[in-house]
Amino acid sequence: MKTIFLYISMALALTVFIKPEAHSQNALFLNQGNITFEKTTNVLAIMKDNMGDDNVWGAKMVEAYEKSNNPHSATQQFNLAFNGNKTLYTPIETDAPKNPMMDFMLSAGGNNQVYTNLDSSTSVAFKNIYDESFLVTDTLRNIRWKITDETRTIAGFQCRRANAIVMDSIYVVAFYTDLIPSSGGPESFTGLPGMILGLALPHKHMTWFATKVSVSPPVSSASLVPPAGKRKTQVITRKALYEKMQGRLGDWGKNGQLIIQNGML
Repeated sequence: MKTIFLYISMALALTVFIKPEAHSQNALFLNQGNITFEKTTNVLAIMKDNMGDDNVWGAKMVEAYEKSNNPHSATQQFNLAFNGNKTLYTPIETDAPKNPMMDFMLSAGGNNQVYTNLDSSTSVAFKNIYDESFLVTDTLRNIRWKITDETRTIAGFQCRRANAIVMDSIYVVAFYTDLIPSSGGPESFTGLPGMILGLALPHKHMTWFATKVSVSPPVSSASLVPPAGKRKTQVITRKALYEKMQGRLGDWGKNGQLIIQNGML
């Protein structure tokens, strides 16, 4: 009887302590799915930074916009589909009313489509920049992240904060979760030990935050393919795009640099 009781006790112990742990490990990581991102652009703050101090005309435009009934911020929806080390970031079409100033501010790379292959460290991004379209094919941007101890819950996932500087001067705050092991993220932001679910460019007044993560219906790896350009789309590298924009807009002051930076995101 003592022997039988010992075996029963051992079996119960294994059931209580081993099986739940194994189950949690199996259910812990998400290798495929869709992430809905909400991008918010504070258009009024951008106008104040780039137009308010340039001249009287710019200051009057800012004042008039601030007093108008137009929304001060623009909100857009994007979907990030992922499977393993492939991701595809695309805009979600909405029926939101048009606003000329909003449209102008968002016309430089405001509706990017970005395919990322983390295995080959390559990306293909389709960008509309005013009256031109580009298919930017290049290696992934090398971002030197500094991971901190700060945490935040986003879309039900505990995330850790990381900071970086991109394009020499743009301060970036990101929140990533290692429960989604892909090192992807919105736009061209990658390189952390987990999926980026929150992103902010504080001095550029733009944020991207995940609002939903879904694994159904499943996303197949074969469905994640690079975006295709249009008939007059220019195939270009990231460096060549920057040089082209700098050549055309480099002497436009703050507004020119704003367009260049938005186009390069």
